[in-house]
Amino acid sequence: MKYSEYHSKPKKSNTAFIIVTACCLLAIGGASWFAAANINKRKIGNSSSKEESSFSQSIADDVSSIPSAPEKPSENVGKTVSDEPYQSSSAVSDFSDEKPAAQVYTMPVQGEILKNYSEKELQYSATYGDMRIHTGIDIACEEGTVISACGGGTVANIEESTALGVTVTIDHGNGITSKYSAVKDLKVKKGDKIAAGDGIGTVTTVPGECADQSHLHFEVCKNEQPTSPLSVLGLK
Repeated sequence: MKYSEYHSKPKKSNTAFIIVTACCLLAIGGASWFAAANINKRKIGNSSSKEESSFSQSIADDVSSIPSAPEKPSENVGKTVSDEPYQSSSAVSDFSDEKPAAQVYTMPVQGEILKNYSEKELQYSATYGDMRIHTGIDIACEEGTVISACGGGTVANIEESTALGVTVTIDHGNGITSKYSAVKDLKVKKGDKIAAGDGIGTVTTVPGECADQSHLHFEVCKNEQPTSPLSVLGLK
């Protein structure tokens, strides 16, 4: 073996060693760089997350610090019972306390009064030829004259007697009744509601006063007691 060949082999071995060593160093350096990069990336990521979290919390704090719009107060808040308009109970009871309109009465027929009411003073009866009381008034009129109700009310009774013939009784309320004697051609019946001026029949002869001029015998009672028709009905 030549001397030159012997000394050239170690050179190849040294070169390979250097190359391997360099590769190792590069590998180690690369690994170190990669590890450092990952660490930095994690730090950046954590920092970003913290910043985002801090930013979100800041926004939440700002929103919560904004004063909310005041609620619209209820219309009834602060209103007491005395604030409500007061309606007197009398306004409700006005109608119940209101008195009905006064009854207006009229004469049942038009004519001269032949005989007045006389409960105590005796009057002469041409039919019976004696003196007796007269519990109504006799109003002169021709037979067939229409008899009108002196006021509104209800037909309470219709009866017939030998002295007065057919008598129609009308209840006007408040204890007042009117009686019409010697009625024919009846236009009403018991229980009928009638108004002042409504026809109830026509005039005929009163049996117990047949000697007198043709007339209507008209009576009025207050609480079932005979009384002056002109006085009670205000027809004077």
